[in-house]
Amino acid sequence: MMNISLRKWNALFKKDLSDYLKNPAMFICNLIPLMFVVLYNFLPLDISGDKSLFLLTIGMLLNSCMCAIVVPSTSIAEEKEKYTLRTLILSNVSAAEFYLSKICMGIVITMAGNLLVFLLSKTELTYLPAYLLFTFLGTLCLVMLSAVIGSVCRDQMSTSILQVPLMLVLLIPSMFSGAFKLFRYISYISPIDASLQLYYNAVKGELFSGKSAVRLCIIVVWVIGGSLLFSFIYKKRGFDN
Repeated sequence: MMNISLRKWNALFKKDLSDYLKNPAMFICNLIPLMFVVLYNFLPLDISGDKSLFLLTIGMLLNSCMCAIVVPSTSIAEEKEKYTLRTLILSNVSAAEFYLSKICMGIVITMAGNLLVFLLSKTELTYLPAYLLFTFLGTLCLVMLSAVIGSVCRDQMSTSILQVPLMLVLLIPSMFSGAFKLFRYISYISPIDASLQLYYNAVKGELFSGKSAVRLCIIVVWVIGGSLLFSFIYKKRGFDN
């Protein structure tokens, strides 16, 4: 899996971005969070606290959970469903080049959506570097899980069976952690919630604290765990399962 040609990877990456724009199931994942933020910008909401922070939080959670989970796994499953994966294998494309392209595409598209959410929420630009850094860490965790889903499923329909429950488990507890104690416990171990809390701590000047260290450890565990799980699934099922 370590045989990587930058020329082949670059060609695959451009192809994956083109396929993303042609697949409504993937493209709409970016549109829904952005439409939500734009809509709520014009609605007279009675929100206690900072409206821009509210929009940023909800928009980022929606975009990260939807895009990072749906895009890579759907793209991998689409290659299998349309039998283009076997064509790529015959073109001497390695597994590392194939999966790295999908993972990078998922990260780029998710981070592009997160950037637009930040700009549309009208948050101060001074917080942008911290926001991009910590949302990238959370996105990386989810993209690895998405690659696992794409590896174990044979088509786009079967991927949705795993995508939707995972999105709900990650999204709902984080959105309603303040209302239910159980959700607060679940969200605490969520990688995307951990990245969001790191951003909050950075804004409040509490980044170098014990709470931030715990959140960072949670993200590291998710990244390592997701990578090991993906490696295990790949060795069990192979490239073209």
